Amino acid sequence: MFHEITRKGLKPNIVTYSAMLQGLFRVGRCGAARKLFDEMRSQGLIPNECTYGIILAGLCNNHKVDEALSLFHLVGDSKLNSDIVVYTILIEGAGKCGKLDIAKTLFHDLTVKGLQPDVRTYAVMISGLCREGLLTEAKHLFCEMDESGCPPNSVTYNVLLQGYLKNQNYDDVVMLLQVMDGRSYSLDASTLSLFIDRISAGSLDRSVLKLIGKLVPKEMMDTLA
Repeated sequence: MFHEITRKGLKPNIVTYSAMLQGLFRVGRCGAARKLFDEMRSQGLIPNECTYGIILAGLCNNHKVDEALSLFHLVGDSKLNSDIVVYTILIEGAGKCGKLDIAKTLFHDLTVKGLQPDVRTYAVMISGLCREGLLTEAKHLFCEMDESGCPPNSVTYNVLLQGYLKNQNYDDVVMLLQVMDGRSYSLDASTLSLFIDRISAGSLDRSVLKLIGKLVPKEMMDTLA
């Protein structure tokens, strides 16, 4: 389709290139995506926030965090790097690739840049900490959210719960479930699956089942029935 556009003498715009880049990254064709990006720039098209985000996310999702960071540093103090979405993409990518120190540095740089983490930024940072077993730091950051005017949502609670369950630390699990119940939040499928596994293994008392049942959406219960 892309080559059809050029063969017909039509000139691809930034939206066309962005869609193609996203598709190439999705199937892991990073080399082709980089080549297309260079072609886009040679046509005098400057990446906008959306295109830049697609490239960074595509590199991170294909375990090329170092390349994403190199591009980030190359862009420097451009307006493109003044977006919390960009930092969130890189923090998540670094965390998933075991580069937690880089994720922490990026997160702390937000204050210097005058950027406020949003609920997704907190969630990916908490997830990265939990992945490395740093539950105390994860809990501290979670508690910091309310103080920062960015209260945790249902996703954040699920992220922290998964961290506790995966690391077999059950101290705050019941408390978190009770708070979620009070706020009418729900467990997602991944968190529910972890609970079932831990209860089946005897690691968690079956008494939590009643509370868990209150936090499972009806449509999810129907699929389990």
